[in-house]
Amino acid sequence: MAWAGIFLGMIAGLAAAVLSFAIGGLPLWASLLMYPAAGTAVAVAVIAVLVWRSLLDGSDGQEHPRSRSESNAWTA
Repeated sequence: MAWAGIFLGMIAGLAAAVLSFAIGGLPLWASLLMYPAAGTAVAVAVIAVLVWRSLLDGSDGQEHPRSRSESNAWTA
């Protein structure tokens, strides 16, 4: 879950920094501050959504998919 959040946050932060400088007309220093702000916000949001989704699933997230038996694989 954390890897997805970090990766998506990195992409969103870079996009926010470039777009704020190129399209938004912000100064370079403000655009560089956009990178960690947007990246952190997106990373936290993605991780929170994935944790919430895993909690709604009812599983504790500790079971590896390969450890399930074949009879239980289609019921989960």
